[in-house]
Amino acid sequence: MTHPREHDLALLAGGEAGPVRRFLLGRHVRNCADCHRRISEYHEMRDHLAEIELPPDLAGANWNFLAAEMRANIRLGLEAGACVRTTQIPRRRNLRPAVAFACVLLLAGAAELLRDARPHRPATANSAPVLQSTVSGVELRDGPSSLTLLNHHGITVNQTVSARGDMEARYIDSDSGSVTINNVYLQ
Repeated sequence: MTHPREHDLALLAGGEAGPVRRFLLGRHVRNCADCHRRISEYHEMRDHLAEIELPPDLAGANWNFLAAEMRANIRLGLEAGACVRTTQIPRRRNLRPAVAFACVLLLAGAAELLRDARPHRPATANSAPVLQSTVSGVELRDGPSSLTLLNHHGITVNQTVSARGDMEARYIDSDSGSVTINNVYLQ
């Protein structure tokens, strides 16, 4: 069982708890002897404080006048503090938008530089991609550029070439007996 906090019990004993809180606390206090005892102690303390007489200089005091004077002193102290403070606290600038903008500019500049980094080869009527099988694997060659699917340690067993430009090569590894199949489709 979780018990209410001490200040909640004090508010309940003084009749200052809100309606919902009063209902929930009251239900707990009816079933808990410890909390019921604490509420009784608060009632006794409140009755005892009501019996104590104020000193004669405070008995006839004008409490509204004292509260207004305290408020005026607080305002005066805040205004005096504002006059004395001469240094301004610097506001921190939010650098996130500037950093984001710099990153976008850097990316755009890099894209512009890299766009023309590779020289464009003029297309000729004779240049067509060539798909071929070599000792090292299946190779796609387009002018000076090539792409090769390498086959290490294998013996070519079967090669199939179709009229559409597709090629299949099967290799067997002599050590492990595993088979590697490379299928390349040219469009």
